[in-house]
Amino acid sequence: MRDILILNCHEIGCPLVLMYVFVELCDEFLRNGYNVKIIKNINEIHNNSIVFMGDTFRIENPAELLNIQSPEAIYIGWYWDRINVSNLKYFIFTYENMLKPEGLISHVERFKVLKSKVNNHPLLLRANDSPEKIGKYNRNDKYMFCYMGCDYFPECKPTKYSGFYHGTKDHKKYLNYNARKNIYLSSTFALGFQSYENIKSEHVSQRIYEGLAYGCVVLTNSQPACIQTQGICVYVTSKNDIEDKIKYYLQHPDEIKKKQEKGYEFIKKMGTNQYSIDGYKSIIKTIYNINI
Repeated sequence: MRDILILNCHEIGCPLVLMYVFVELCDEFLRNGYNVKIIKNINEIHNNSIVFMGDTFRIENPAELLNIQSPEAIYIGWYWDRINVSNLKYFIFTYENMLKPEGLISHVERFKVLKSKVNNHPLLLRANDSPEKIGKYNRNDKYMFCYMGCDYFPECKPTKYSGFYHGTKDHKKYLNYNARKNIYLSSTFALGFQSYENIKSEHVSQRIYEGLAYGCVVLTNSQPACIQTQGICVYVTSKNDIEDKIKYYLQHPDEIKKKQEKGYEFIKKMGTNQYSIDGYKSIIKTIYNINI
């Protein structure tokens, strides 16, 4: 069994938000019995490891340095499309799961490069929990709604109902996973706001899956989020529309129950980090014939 390493060193740094994502993703490896460690020195990489890496480069040839250190390690690099990795034996290009990258002009050419590689797989943002635990947590509807994360569309925050709202532009103020989970379990509705860029590129963020995982009715301004959750999320267009949807579901508690049950079943199948890491395991097996 390989060790799972998250690299954040001087030569190859990892942005803070990506570090959050990697840590939560790798919690699933922990649950499956792997050793997981954040490392701050290239010298800590060894051949029997899988290394998740960000895209803050402070040296000219990072792949060459990695190959000298541990040529048999498996490397997974976030947006390494501009780095020559030909001397690395085992490498997976990873990136945001944009289904329509042409919606984000700055990423069109980069995605052409990434998708042209056989050894590529998107980083799927999902709920950080075991599939078998989904739907089994006790819920206590303390809040009518909740929102946590980057402060998208604060003007759409409902005013007719009370809720928990923690929108911030400061990444250091993001809530940790357990805190978010407890808030979702205490909320009837979750606001699944997505940025304009994510909507145009059809990228769906983690809060969508987290809300469904813990029994919330997820209200989102993203039609792609509705499509990618098989119509379980509810599309909204404005603050008034959100308040109208909340009123409707409160008047129809049976509809809330249906959304919860559909959400649980969907998340169990493809909405947790188990699904995310299975994707990496599959591509590594397919391309390199390595079981991890």
